[in-house]
Parts: sequence; structure tokens; C-alpha cells
Amino acid sequence: MKPGRFSQPLSFAAVLALSGATAAHGHSATPPEPSIDLGRIHVEQSHAFAETRQGTRAELTLDPELSRAASKLLDQAHPVAGAAVMLDLKSGKVLVFAEHRRGGAAGSIVTQARTPAASVFKLVTTAALFENGGVRPSDRVCISGGVRSVERRHLDAPHGAGVTCGPFSHALGFSRNAVYAQLATRRLSRQDLLQVAERLGFNSLVPFDWPVPVGTLSVPYNDLAFARTATGFQGSTLSPLGGAFLASVIAQGGLAQRWHLLTPPADAEDDEAPTRVLSATTARRITKMMEVTVRSGTSRGAFSDESGHSLLPGIRVAGKTGTLRPESRDETASWFIGFAPSDKPEIAISVMLENGAVWRQRAAEVARDLLRVYFHRKGAAKVSDPLAPPDDVRAASR
Repeated sequence: MKPGRFSQPLSFAAVLALSGATAAHGHSATPPEPSIDLGRIHVEQSHAFAETRQGTRAELTLDPELSRAASKLLDQAHPVAGAAVMLDLKSGKVLVFAEHRRGGAAGSIVTQARTPAASVFKLVTTAALFENGGVRPSDRVCISGGVRSVERRHLDAPHGAGVTCGPFSHALGFSRNAVYAQLATRRLSRQDLLQVAERLGFNSLVPFDWPVPVGTLSVPYNDLAFARTATGFQGSTLSPLGGAFLASVIAQGGLAQRWHLLTPPADAEDDEAPTRVLSATTARRITKMMEVTVRSGTSRGAFSDESGHSLLPGIRVAGKTGTLRPESRDETASWFIGFAPSDKPEIAISVMLENGAVWRQRAAEVARDLLRVYFHRKGAAKVSDPLAPPDDVRAASR
């Protein structure tokens, strides 16, 4: 990039004005089309910006160091396509808005709801089971099979040999498909699931500077197809920004707030109150279930070293993984969304990878390393920087 290519940065209000809107707009108002190319964000040493259609630049809220780390981690994962988002839960700022793609395809991956939500959708079903289905974390559910698929036999409680039982509180962390198929069939109506999903933003937009879909959802009437939708096998998509938004709602006790990528002026006041979309009790219960994912569930291996010790010692992380290849010719969608520290949340994170037949990493591993960069920079004890030279890592661990 040549010096002097851009004129002075535009203000927050000016960029929105170029799109035909004022700086203040509520959740119910449709945000303007972006006047900047979200697929071409520039990160320099001390700030980040994007080009406007007028040839000027708009200053962004991104953290340059975290953004560069996210881009490097995505490049190292080498997916067909991938994205990472990190949100600052205290300020409402987007800290990371990074993506990787092969072949230089146009458009922003972060803002597209084209990837199957996979098992991340179980978060929605969990919320619906708590809020509309009368389910409690301590309720015991018995299943047989259903590890990689949902069949008609999984819709009813099993009998005989091979049956395992456990509390619902463990079902999310281990992504137990048969538990969700059974409970959704017995406890939820189509409208119950759709209502909670739409409160969480599905078939609508992230409260954001521009229109970005959270995700899409189509709920069928057929009982088996409904169970497959509730478990995340079909019917739903999610955008990477939508994934981070979903994590932020749970992290903030069921409240949805507006997120900003454009840097607001120093004297700006955000007078828009957060909107409650889940009860505080539901959010707290889901948080505990998401902690199981990292502590002992589907991403325990990703968050542990070869000796089984946590790579984020002393930091509780809440998360949800998702993996799905809809058809044999499709890429495999790999997701991790979550927040940390889960007992006093600071950041929400979303990582999505579309992996080919040969792949290097899952989304949980990229998310883990981005969290390590964040907490290492904050001085967390014994948290190493995954991007540091090997000698530096050994020195830090002593």
C-alpha cells in the first residue's frame, strides 16, 4: 500500500451517512448497506481501516495485534475457507474480523450465513428445552447410539442392552445427538424451537453497523426431520459473526447488545439498552453446559497439551463445537464458538473452517490459540503465546 493513497479517515457518523443512515439506529431498524468492502480490511501496526466507495478510509475497532494473530492462525490451518471473530463484551467493539480463502474469492466470509450451523445449533435447542420444554439440567436421559447420526429409533427412550443414561447437563458438552433427538421430539413443538431461534436472531440480523444475518433456519413438520434439525444435522446455517453474537448473548446472561466495527467518536454515547432474549437462568445453565465442552467434552483434547494439562491454566472457557459434512462432495464445516473467562466473561469468540478432504486443524484448535494470544498478552500466568518462537515458549513455561 502506497503512502498517501487515502485521504483523512471518515468519522463514524459520516460513514453511516454515506450509506443513507444516521449514527443512531435501533435493533428494529434495518442497518444500511456497508459503504466499505468488508472483504478488504487493512490492518497496520497501530490501527485498522477499510476503504470506502468514495476512496477514503473508515477507521475500525479492530485490535491490530489480535487481528494479525488471527490471520496467521487461519493461514496455518489452511482451510478451503475460514473466519475468526472476537468481540469485546465490555465495550461492544469487534476486536477480530479475520478470514482466509483459497483462490481470492470476493466478499466477506465473516458476514455470510452460508455454512451449516451443525451442532452449534444445539445451543438453540438447549435454550428452547429450558424455556419451553420444561427440561432441567439434572433430568436423566437414556440413549442407545446416535453418535454420528439420528435415526427414527433415537426419537424414543431405548430399552435393553447397550443403553446409557446420564444428566442432560452433560449432553451439550459431549454433543449427544440421541439426547437432543429424543427430548426435542417429546418436549418441543415446531413453534417452540422456531420462537427461541428467532429470538436469538435466526432468520434475522446481527445488531451491527450493517445488515449481517445471524443465520437461517427452516423447521420441518416431519418428526424425524424435526429431530435432525434440532440436533443440527439439517435446516440451519450460521455466519461467523452470527456465531460470535450467539456466544455473546449467553455470556451476557441472555442479553443482546449492538456490536460495532466502525470506530465511534470519542464523545459518542450508546444509549441503546441491551435486549433480553433469554432468561438469566437459561443463560447460566447453558454456560455450565458449555464449560463441559472444554473441560471434558468434545474440545478437551484441543485445549490440552500432550500431558493432558490445560493450555489455558486457571482460565475457564465455555464453548460449543460443531462438525458437519452435509454431502460427500461438500467441505466439512468445523465450528467453535464460546467465551472466556466463563465465570467473568470478557470476550466472545467464533471460528469457522471449511475443510477439504485433507485438513490440518479443527476450529477448536484455532480458537484455542487465539484465546492463548489474548490471555498471554494480558499477562495470564503460564499461558504461552502459540505464535512465539519455540525458545520463547520454553522460557515462558518455566
